[in-house]
Amino acid sequence: MNSNSKIHSLLSDTENILLSIDNSEAEEFAEWTNEKATLKFNTNLPKFHITNNYIYWCNLGNNIGSEQNKIRPVLVVKTSKNSPICTVLPLTTERLKDTRWYHIDLEVLSSTVLIEQLRNISKLRFINPYRKKGKLIRINSNDWNKINTALTSYYSMTKLK
Repeated sequence: MNSNSKIHSLLSDTENILLSIDNSEAEEFAEWTNEKATLKFNTNLPKFHITNNYIYWCNLGNNIGSEQNKIRPVLVVKTSKNSPICTVLPLTTERLKDTRWYHIDLEVLSSTVLIEQLRNISKLRFINPYRKKGKLIRINSNDWNKINTALTSYYSMTKLK
């Protein structure tokens, strides 16, 4: 089977699955599939620097289950200048004010860092730096300490028994 036939077959199979689901989730998934193809094959990295400890608007797409979706702010945890990927923590668009120790309410922004949603993403997903009154937003040292402590605790492996 040649490449064009394979693509057509896979898209046809996907279309049949989505048409069998009569709801808006199927439509959102189809929109995200189109958007993801556009992102993936657009090889132009953002025209702004992506730096550790700063917050950016990012397209996380339409994900599965409780994974964070859509366009949302993210905190860059780790990146390097020449890397096409980086590690981010999604943020809520409004502060949660809940009691989960792995949700960190930021001092610099009315958002909550979702430690459990840490992920590596392509820099092609970045839309714009997050700005407040024209200034780029980065976390302060107090937020950095709380986030770092939560990351260390949440992602450290448990002892073998």
